[in-house]
Order: sequence, then C-alpha cells, then structure tokens
Amino acid sequence: MLRRDMIIFLGFFLLTSLIALNINPALARMPMIAFLSNRTGDQEVYILFGDGETEQITKNKARALDPEWSPDGKTIIFACNIRGGEAFDFLTKDVTDLRSKQTDLTKGEFGKMTKPRWAPAGSPRILTESTALPNPDNWDIGMLDLSEKPPTIFNISNVGGQGVGQDLEASWSPDGTKVAFHSERAGSFDIFIADMTTDKPGVNQVQLTKDPASDQRARWSPDGTKIVFESKRDGDWEIFVIDIDGQNLKQLTDNDKTDRNADWSETGIVFESNRDGNYEIYRMDADGNNQVNLTNDKGKDSKPLWSPNGAKILFESRRDKNTELYIMDADGSNVKNLTNNPAKDFSGKWNPVYFMFPVEPKRKQFTTLGEVKRTTLLQNYPNPFNPETWIPYHLVNEAFVTVRIYNLKGELVRSFETRKQPAGAYLNREKAVYWDGRNNLGQAVASGVYFYQLLTDRFSQTRRMLMVK
Repeated sequence: MLRRDMIIFLGFFLLTSLIALNINPALARMPMIAFLSNRTGDQEVYILFGDGETEQITKNKARALDPEWSPDGKTIIFACNIRGGEAFDFLTKDVTDLRSKQTDLTKGEFGKMTKPRWAPAGSPRILTESTALPNPDNWDIGMLDLSEKPPTIFNISNVGGQGVGQDLEASWSPDGTKVAFHSERAGSFDIFIADMTTDKPGVNQVQLTKDPASDQRARWSPDGTKIVFESKRDGDWEIFVIDIDGQNLKQLTDNDKTDRNADWSETGIVFESNRDGNYEIYRMDADGNNQVNLTNDKGKDSKPLWSPNGAKILFESRRDKNTELYIMDADGSNVKNLTNNPAKDFSGKWNPVYFMFPVEPKRKQFTTLGEVKRTTLLQNYPNPFNPETWIPYHLVNEAFVTVRIYNLKGELVRSFETRKQPAGAYLNREKAVYWDGRNNLGQAVASGVYFYQLLTDRFSQTRRMLMVK
C-alpha cells in the first residue's frame, strides 16, 4: 500500500500532467526573447513579448552580461557585477513571477563568472568561463552543479592540468553528454571536446583540430555528430565543419573577407559576412552549398540566431545608426524591427519554449480531419508506471526521431534512435516508443521522477514521468 503522502503526490503529478496537455491562456504572454539594453544608463536584462512589448526584469544599477534561458523557459541566468568592478557573479530571475527576487547563485565565491550556458533537458548544470576555478590556469571552462547545496563548481577544461592558457566559448552537445570549446594549450586556438558523463566532468578530452592558425567558436550540429567553427587557416576567417571524431574536415565558405558567427539548425546554417564590404546575414546548406544573402542594408547586420523551430532568424542591426534587434523569416522575408530605442539593444536570446505552445483556444484538438497540426510530445502511459511505459507523440513533418530519458541529475539513462518516420500520430503501443525501465546497459533503474525528451530535426520537448515500485 502506498503511504498517504505518496498518494497525494501522485495525484498532484497526474493532475499537472493532464493540465499540460491543454493550452494555458497565460502562455500567450510568454516572453519571446531576452536581451540586454543600456536604456536606463546601465546594462540591464529585458524581455520582449511577441506583440513587441518589452519589460525590464533587472534593476541592479550594474552591468549585466550574457542572458541565457533555462531549457523550460522559466528562468533567465545572467552575469552581473553587483559587487562592483570586474567581480561578476551568476544571478537568476524567475520570469513566471517578475515580482520575485533574483537569486545570487555564486555570491562572489568563484571569481569572475561569464557566459553561462544551461545544460539541455532540464539538467541543473551550467557552464561558465572563469579565471578562479579550482586548479586555475588563466581562463578555464567550468561547470556549476546546482543539484548540490550549496552549488559546487568543477574545472572542466583543466581537470587534469592539461588546459594551459585560455579555454573559451564552451557549448553543450544537444544531449548534454559533451562540451565543445576552443583552447590555446597547443600554441594556437584549437577545438576540443570534453566528456561530461564521468564522475569528474571533462576528464576525457579529445582534440578535434590542430592547425597553426586559430580555430574558434565551436557550435554543434542539431544531431550532435558535427562541429561548425571559424578558422583563419586560409588567411581570413572562414567557416569549417568537422565530425566529432576529428574526421571529414570541410571548408564551407571561401572568400577573401570575414565569415563568422555561424548558427546551425536543420533549416541550414546562418552566419554573418562582410564579403560585399558590409556585414550582412547569409544562409547556406549544411554542406556549404546554396549560400544566399538574406539582408542587404548599409547598416551592419550581425549575430544571427535561429529560432528554436528553425522558422525565423534573430539578429542585431545598426541600420538605424543604433544597435537594435530584428527578426526575419528563414528566407530573409518579413524583416521586423523588434526594438526601437535610442539606447543600444543587443545580445538577444530566443526563449527555447516560445514556439512550442500554440495560442489557439484552450482544449482545441491537435488534429483536424486526421492531419497532424504540430509536432508535440504527449504524456507517457501508464504514468506512474512499473516497470514499463509507452511514450506517444505527433509528427507534423517527416523526421528522424530520438527519444532520450534522463534522471533528476540530468544524466542520460536511455536513448532510443529511430529511422526516419513519416508525419503522423504515434500513439498506440505498436507505434509509441516503449521503455522497459532499464538503462542503456540493460540494468533496471530505481523508482523516482525521470525526464523524457523528444528530438526531431526541428523540434525538442521534455516531459516528466514517475516510476513507482
């Protein structure tokens, strides 16, 4: 017999799961983008809604840097020198309750903290660049583990003393099992990958590139099998791609100007280039073909970012002589000025869940005349379960499907890779993903809450489930 408190918990869990299948009207006011602005005289964090309204969410009278969304779109983390000078800490703000107080995660204990990068799949781990991590050597890549109280910090890039010199620009793999960064330990900047699945994160490191010229700013392909980066190996900055085992290096751009700041989605790769004498936004296929100029303005257009669904591109522009945020469709059409203020608005970041929620009336069905209207991950059944369960989903387009299961620590428990599947509903036990309650090694997992994540070419969504033995 379950204890009374467990029964209450299960009831609450089931209720919240059912509510999640309907459309919450409050989501219509979900923020679309976070950004920085100095419109109050100092550098603060703002959020921008789909209707163009903006709201200032920090009032620290200090310099904020690097706003980053949590995977569930509920929290923004940023660096801020609230203690003055160059002593930057990590602070968080709950955007679901703007009246709530911000939280100081690091409290001046770990030196200058910059560039927070939240782990995927709701894992309470955050990457950082810092000069004061354990076993420090210049700038290192660290990881802040929020599952510990107080939070603990790891030096990832110099865990074994190998990270001599600067280690910078860390980025998570899509499944959260690896981190890519560039390091000057070999004399010039090269691309490295660190393993994040061990007891000592970063202990297994692989050098992907080795060239006298600088290789920088590693970013992952959507499927986690390749890295796109910038290199000066032909004398100017160009964009290259390489497999994560160091094979199949390929140069994607080739001109005598600068191509940089690449961002990759299944829709393609966007980047900025000054090949026409002025920085503009370009797009190309993943193999470098079909390079298209998306913007054409005398003002500088830069720092393009794909929206989470691959349908739009966010970028900065100085076309009105002041840095503002703009968006456009993936083909360069429907350019829209999002911010219009005499101050500088910059460092925009998409809310990762903004496009995952429709704004149609509550309880409207996901299908019309049998056709799937949107890709979505549904609640597993049965839930709670012991020891087997099925994970249903809808596909709006043909796609390769991956389902991953994580524990509360954010550790990968089980991964299901499927062949390419046609659009449709994968709901019954013959089509839904089946999990027998075992990990990738075939071992039975313990009771508790788990997270399951659906990944397709242009979509990602995560839900909770409960195993009770």
